[in-house]
Amino acid sequence: MMFLNHVRQILAATIVFVISCAPSELPERTQTLGFGPVRQIDRAFDGAFAYESVRYFTQFWCIAGGPGFDSCLNYIERNLDALGFQQTGGSPERPTHPGRYQILEDPPERKVWIPEDALLSLQSPEIRILYSFSSTPLMLATNSFSNDVTAPLAYVSGGNRESDYDLLDVKGRLVLCDAHPARVYRLALKRGAVGLLSAYVPPHNHPEKYPDIIADNGLPYDDQPNPFAIHISPRTAAELKQMMSNQQVVIRVQTRASFGENAIKTLVAEIPGSERPEQQIVLVAHLDHYKPGANDNASGAATLLEIVRSIAAGIREGRLPVPARTLTFLWVDEYRGTGLWMKHQGDKMNHVLAALALDMVGGDPQKTGGMFRVERMPDPGLVWFRPPEQHSGWGAGRWDKNKLFGSYLNDLYLSIVQGWSRERGWKTTQNVWEGGSDHDPFLRRGIPAILSWHFPDFAYHSSMDVIGNISQTEMKNAGVCIAAAAVELASGKEEVATNTLMVVAQAALQKLEALENQAISELEEAQTRGAQELEATRKLEREILDAWAKWYDEALASVLAIPVTQPSEQLKSAVDREREILRNKLRAIVDAHGLSM
Repeated sequence: MMFLNHVRQILAATIVFVISCAPSELPERTQTLGFGPVRQIDRAFDGAFAYESVRYFTQFWCIAGGPGFDSCLNYIERNLDALGFQQTGGSPERPTHPGRYQILEDPPERKVWIPEDALLSLQSPEIRILYSFSSTPLMLATNSFSNDVTAPLAYVSGGNRESDYDLLDVKGRLVLCDAHPARVYRLALKRGAVGLLSAYVPPHNHPEKYPDIIADNGLPYDDQPNPFAIHISPRTAAELKQMMSNQQVVIRVQTRASFGENAIKTLVAEIPGSERPEQQIVLVAHLDHYKPGANDNASGAATLLEIVRSIAAGIREGRLPVPARTLTFLWVDEYRGTGLWMKHQGDKMNHVLAALALDMVGGDPQKTGGMFRVERMPDPGLVWFRPPEQHSGWGAGRWDKNKLFGSYLNDLYLSIVQGWSRERGWKTTQNVWEGGSDHDPFLRRGIPAILSWHFPDFAYHSSMDVIGNISQTEMKNAGVCIAAAAVELASGKEEVATNTLMVVAQAALQKLEALENQAISELEEAQTRGAQELEATRKLEREILDAWAKWYDEALASVLAIPVTQPSEQLKSAVDREREILRNKLRAIVDAHGLSM
C-alpha cells in the first residue's frame, strides 16, 4: 500500500484531467501507461509501408462480396503469410507462432453491387466527355444498373418533392437534380424520366470551396426499373444549367454494372495468448470503402496491418512479451462484418475484454482540416452535454442514460495518447461518443470500446478522399498508441492495473471538482430566476453528479479485470480505497451546496 500511495502522490502532481479540451491538445495525463510498448512499437512501425498499403487498397472499389474487397483481403493474407502467420479453418488446440488467421464466409443479405464502367458525355450542343469511370469512379451511384441512354436534359430544382415537378415535363428526359439521388429517382422515374444526374454534395464537403468535388451517394437496390444515377460536381452542374438556359442539351449515359451473391468475407488474425488465450483484446478496421476511400478507410485497414507486423516483430525480436491474452485483429465489412464475427464467436464474446476501432486514422490535418480524435466510450458527458464537452462535427449520438457503464478504457487510452502527443508535438483532441463505426457493436453488448479517427475531413465520402491527403506520421502516431493500449491490456500485468487505477482515480476526482464548479455557477444563475428554477437546477446538478460518480465508481471497479491472474489483495484494497474516496468527495460536494435530495 505504501507503494500505491507513493505512485498516487506522483501522479497527483503530474496528471491534469478535464473531460474535454481545447482543439489543440488533449488534457495532460501520466506518461506511465503504455510507454514501454509505445517506444518498442514505434521502432518497428513502418509508416512508409502502411502508406503503400493505403495505395494498394485505394485501387479498388471495396464492396464486401465484390472482387475489389477480395483483392484487398488477399493482399492482407500475403502479408500475414510473410510474417509467418498460419492459415487455419478454426481455432487450433495449440497456439501457433507468431500467429494464425482465417477467413470467415457468410452468405450475403442482399445483392452485391459490382461496378464495372461508366461514361457521361455531352452530345449536343457539342460532343465532349464529361466524366469517365476510370478517372472518376464515384460518378456511378451505388446500385446503378447497366444502361446506355441518350436523352435531352431537364433541370429540376431540388427534385425530392412532388411539387418540384408541377410545371415540368420530364418524360423521356434525363433529370439533373440538386438532391440526393435516393430521394429523387422514384419521383422522377414515375413521371417518365430515363435516369438521373445528381449534383448533391453535403455541406460538410464544402462544395463552395471545392466546386469539382463529387460526393459518394447511391440508390436503394431496385430491379424493377433498372435505375441508374450519375454523380456530377457543382461546377459541372452549373455549366450544364448555363447551357440549358438558351438551348437544348443532350446527354449520353453509359453504365455497366452487375450484381452478385458472393460470400461476405471477414479476415480474422490472432496472436494467441500464452496464459489466458480465451480472453481477447480486439482491434478492428473496416475494409469496405468507395473508390478511392483513402482516409475512409484504407488508412485504418493499412494501419491495422502494420500494427500486426510491428507487434509480431517486437515479439519475435524479444522487445515485446508474448501476450498473456489473445490479440485479435479484424478486417471487416463495416458493422455487418463485425456483427457476423460476433455470431461466429457465440459465447466466446463473453471473454472479449475491450475493443479498439480504427477508422479514418490517416488524414493529414493540414490537408483535410481534421486532427486525430479519441472518441470516448459513452459516459455521462454524452447524456448531459455541456461545455467544455465537444462534438466532432459528425453529429450527436443518442445513448440511453440507464445503459451507461463505467470502464477504465477511456482514461487508459487517453493517457497513452496524451503522453505520446506531448513527446512528439502531435496535435490531438477528443469527443464524446457519437457512433458510426465498428466500436458500436461492442458497446451495444456492454464491452468497453473506443474509436480512433480524424474528423472533420472535407473529403469524407467524396472523390477527393485520395492518397495525397494521407500522412504517414498520423498513421504511425495513431498506430503506436492503439497498439500500445492493446499490448498493455493483453499483457494482463498487475502493474498495468495499478497505474490505470491511479489514472482513473485522479480523473474521477478532477471531474467531480469540475462539476462542482459548474454547479456553483448554475445555482447562482438559477437563484436570480426564483425558487422554482433554483429547485429544478438543484435536482439537475445532483443528477449529473450522481451519474458521473456512478460511472467512475464502475470504472474504478473495472480495473480489477485488467490482471490476467486473480488480482492481489493489495490491488483490491487500493480499488476499494479509491472508490470510498470518490464517494466521500461526492458527499462533500452535495453537503456543501445543499444538493441533498
